[in-house]
Amino acid sequence: MTPRARVLATIAGSKTDRVPFCLWYHLDPKPAAGPDSKMGQMTLDFYNRYRPDIMKVMHDIDFEPIPRIKAIEDWARLDLLDPHTGNLGRQLHTLGEVRAALDSDVPMIATVFGVYHYADLISEGRILAHLRQDPEAVHAGLAILAVNLATYSATVISEVGAEGIYYALQGASEGFATRDEYSEHFLGYDRLVMRAAAKAPINVVHLHGYNGLYFDLVHDLPAAVICWSDVAGGPSMAEARKIHAGCLMGGVDETQFVNMTRKQIIAQGRAAIEDAGGERFILGPGCSIPTDSDPDSIDAFRAAVEG
Repeated sequence: MTPRARVLATIAGSKTDRVPFCLWYHLDPKPAAGPDSKMGQMTLDFYNRYRPDIMKVMHDIDFEPIPRIKAIEDWARLDLLDPHTGNLGRQLHTLGEVRAALDSDVPMIATVFGVYHYADLISEGRILAHLRQDPEAVHAGLAILAVNLATYSATVISEVGAEGIYYALQGASEGFATRDEYSEHFLGYDRLVMRAAAKAPINVVHLHGYNGLYFDLVHDLPAAVICWSDVAGGPSMAEARKIHAGCLMGGVDETQFVNMTRKQIIAQGRAAIEDAGGERFILGPGCSIPTDSDPDSIDAFRAAVEG
């Protein structure tokens, strides 16, 4: 089977020749995106070396040099962005470069960081404190962030031809916000972004975090695949399968990856396949593996699915 056919069949719960796998790490050094950058070539070099079934393109540049939020009234200063300009435009160029160079049978998904991530970043960690003081004022800015991300995501699908986005969703865990805070202030925006990419067949929601994930709140967002750190943070693959009938991705502990032998990585991957029920499962790390990972260890992903 081609990678595209394998992944789409896996998502649909149909028979495949083997379990697909996907893996990624942050580019080092982090190159600027856009014309004359090395980001596209570094991404393609990664693909040509490891040949994952899905090429997840990282977004290792800033979202945009937007105003930093110091006071609550600063949330009103956020503006709508044209996804073709600035850093978003440069990333679109890189995505187009990668999509054009990849074989048409290899699906590509674009990393998009979520609303909570950027809200926390530009407010320098003040997002929850500001929401507790004046939620209406903060939501004026959050809505702008969400629309910008939704517009960018839709453009990635419609103009670049990506097969989906990898939506790195933060906030839905005890390590970021309370369950009520995430549900009230962020879940709706995350749903808005995912709906903007809904025409694509391989959208992935990545539930980021290691402490008390609100898996039950996000598992039904409009996406084909859900990914999280099942080994390092939980729920386990077997526990998640009791909640979510769709396609799961994970199985390998990225936090201990550099400390594991090739044999251990293969064993962990095969155990995850079994725990997930042997279908509707894509083997991957729970999050980015370290950039300095041993190439032989990375090759263990393929060995785990090829048997």
